[in-house]
Amino acid sequence: MEKNITPDTFLSKDDTKVMKAFAICLMLMHHLWCFPNRLAGEPLINLFTVFGISAPVFFGFFGKICVSMFFFYGGYGVYKGYFGRKFDLVGKLKGLYFAYWKVFLLFIPVGFIFFSDQGAYCNDQFIYSRFSTLSAREVVSNFLGFTSTYNREWWFLSSYAFALITFPFIRGIIDRFSTRVNLFLMLIVCLLIVNVFPGMAQNQTLGVLYNNRIYLKFFCQIAPYATCFWMGCIVARNGLLDRLFEGLKASNLLNPVFDIVVWVAIIFLRQVELGEVFDIFFIPVLTVVTMDLVNRIKLVRKGCILVGKQSTNMWLTHTIFCYYIGALSAVVTAPRYAILSLLLLILLTFASSYAINYFWKGVGFGYGKVKELNSRKVQ
Repeated sequence: MEKNITPDTFLSKDDTKVMKAFAICLMLMHHLWCFPNRLAGEPLINLFTVFGISAPVFFGFFGKICVSMFFFYGGYGVYKGYFGRKFDLVGKLKGLYFAYWKVFLLFIPVGFIFFSDQGAYCNDQFIYSRFSTLSAREVVSNFLGFTSTYNREWWFLSSYAFALITFPFIRGIIDRFSTRVNLFLMLIVCLLIVNVFPGMAQNQTLGVLYNNRIYLKFFCQIAPYATCFWMGCIVARNGLLDRLFEGLKASNLLNPVFDIVVWVAIIFLRQVELGEVFDIFFIPVLTVVTMDLVNRIKLVRKGCILVGKQSTNMWLTHTIFCYYIGALSAVVTAPRYAILSLLLLILLTFASSYAINYFWKGVGFGYGKVKELNSRKVQ
């Protein structure tokens, strides 16, 4: 084990919000631009192509890196937040599920009450029929996060919950071994999760594994997200962002031109050459160059922090706006041009996040007043 190592200091809490702002915008871009069969109305207009692919689809599929980013920053934040102290799993799961339930309890009842018979407004029956049949079992299963049949994009909840559950195990390994050993072990785990464990689950001789929820959740995570969480922990433990930043700075490479070139290079490598498995290496590099770029423009930084604070609610609500409620989907696609629809979706989900927060603050305030009144009556 390496001695005298302090946790990474590169990302402050506000810096993490900045990166989450980029991640959530990429997520909205991915879901809005890549699945025209889920949208109301005609396909969005694009102005040019990239390598023979329409620009919204090309960049939209790159946007899927957002999931790896959220797992990476989750692992980074959890490790730093609990460095040198006991991990509060119950508290972390409570915060995750409470955020989910605040959206669930608002939008799912609204869906069944007002949008149970929407008609075929898109080409995906799963999308427009979400609120057509009410089942108590399905409600409970979705409420607990075991299934995501009311919103397919809510699968992230259970996967991230299992990442949190495995954190004590991951921290035990990270604290025991050196940086190089940890990176090697992480690569081995990545190969197992991506290539070996899913194959074992489908092997007829070991067919029982396919029906084992524990095996599927812990050993067959959707690649490469579980290892991005692990990578975030390794980076936080060993100060790798600090090292990368200092190395680039010493070589006089940190400047706007270099930062943009790195973004372009990683987009190309991920989409054309290497694929998503290399997200574990892409994200630390993107983090350093993005923060260098953003920190040069104070107004952009402030805006990113505001968006980053609302990223959880924006994740939970954005597909409700662009997919599952036809009337809202028609509003999102109304500008017709892909970039304008994306900006509108960002604005709508950002505003709805504030509305959700104020609604539940009002509920809490009202509950507190009722409780106070009842206690006075008892006295």
